[in-house]
Amino acid sequence: MTITNCVIVGAGGHGREIAEILQTDPRVGFSIKGFIDDDRHLSNQIINGLPVLGDWSWFETADRRGLAVICALGSAEDRRKMATRAAEQNLSFCSAVSPAASVSSHARLGEGVMILPHAVVGPNCIIGDHVIINVGATVSHDTQIARFSTINPGVHIAGNVSIGEGCYVGVGASVIHGISVGAWSIVGGGAVVTDDLPANVTAVGVPAKVIKTHNQR
Repeated sequence: MTITNCVIVGAGGHGREIAEILQTDPRVGFSIKGFIDDDRHLSNQIINGLPVLGDWSWFETADRRGLAVICALGSAEDRRKMATRAAEQNLSFCSAVSPAASVSSHARLGEGVMILPHAVVGPNCIIGDHVIINVGATVSHDTQIARFSTINPGVHIAGNVSIGEGCYVGVGASVIHGISVGAWSIVGGGAVVTDDLPANVTAVGVPAKVIKTHNQR
């Protein structure tokens, strides 16, 4: 399908950042219709020059020809929920890659990916669907980041790292070469991950140590 229009799901801070990328990127070949947000107090407001079209029910009467969505929500669980909802309604997805980011031509990006200014993605990296790589984060060669993960500002991920589905890597954290981080784990801000982490844990500190185990998501 040729995308002619895009709707941004989420009118919060991250949604506004994604809107700015899409509005100012000369490579974008489609129009931005506005935001969808389930906070009904936002309906019909204009935010950063774009209308809040309404809540999810807007799609029930919308013309879907050429329409795609991008799930611009900071929470991985919320992104998964909305992406699943969109897929169930046969909606397509678009991505937002800032022209101020550096993405290798040999990297592979999934759908709905969001890469913000001054981020770097190295050669032969695989970035899964609906991943956020935030401002100034670096992802080195041959690293794999699974879908719905959030790589926060200033994170440094070395080469040959594996980040599982839904992971949250906090601001300024580092992951050294060859490390694996299990699905839905949290790495605290400023942590340095020097050993493999299992799924569903929180790890903090230098070097990072597990301080909490979560229920499986």
